[in-house]
Amino acid sequence: MADQSNQRGYLFNCDHLYNLDVVETFFLEMEETHGLNNISTEKLYFGVNRMAEICEATIPQLQMDFAVFVLHANESRLSINEDDAGIGYAKVYRALLQAT
Repeated sequence: MADQSNQRGYLFNCDHLYNLDVVETFFLEMEETHGLNNISTEKLYFGVNRMAEICEATIPQLQMDFAVFVLHANESRLSINEDDAGIGYAKVYRALLQAT
């Protein structure tokens, strides 16, 4: 992990269902409000058809200190961290968990 004064993060969203500029702005405000230094973020949007590629090839190659996976979901619950949830968002969650 990088020095606390120089953090690199990635913001993820599937199918452009949420504007990641809002999340990026939040981190910029956190920098100013709490005296955090040098937080850099990169936004990564991907389609459902690229989910496997993102999980298996892209995420493992990224150098990051943190990740934010923004969901815009209507489900009553998301089973992304259950042992038997091996599809969809759960695969992205696990890839990010391993990479960070």
